[in-house]
Amino acid sequence: MSNPVAGGLATNLRRLLQVFLGEMSSRGGDAEVAVVLGSQVLPGGRPSGTLMARTLHAARLYAGGRVRLIIPTGGVGRHPPSEAEIMARILREAGVPREAVLPEGGAMSTWDSARFVSRMMRDLGVERVLVVTDPLHCVRTVAAFRQAGLEALPEPVYSSPMWRNRWLRLGQFARETGALAWYKAKHGVGSPSRR
Repeated sequence: MSNPVAGGLATNLRRLLQVFLGEMSSRGGDAEVAVVLGSQVLPGGRPSGTLMARTLHAARLYAGGRVRLIIPTGGVGRHPPSEAEIMARILREAGVPREAVLPEGGAMSTWDSARFVSRMMRDLGVERVLVVTDPLHCVRTVAAFRQAGLEALPEPVYSSPMWRNRWLRLGQFARETGALAWYKAKHGVGSPSRR
């Protein structure tokens, strides 16, 4: 994602295709805060492989000194507890101190995460975050966070099963293509920023 600033729908669709084809693999830069986007929680409160990969990636960012605060974001889906709660537990087990984790447990979508985290960051005086998620999801996530008023830099998780399995990757590509169009129509994501 050589240019982490989200553009219009056509630009975002082109970026999505470039990511899918492996033409854009670089990370967007540095920030003091990492936001980890949630994913499925399995029965019994077990993390899905995607949720685990994203969370452990964020823990490595903290351990490497790249971020000082991690915000896991995601509400309660089909199986409790919230995605944020599961991620916070994994982060603590991976050695991230409790005070370096600020869960956001109400978001039910990427758009919710963008809005809720943006409010949290305003309260903390933070304007720039790393968004930790699957490579293809980074395109929409960066665009949504920008629309919500934050500068978001992609931090793609190439260890995610959604990326490593080519059939899952193809399915996610199709989903993200539709989601970019939907977010443009419903939320104005990809339009000139309200910042």
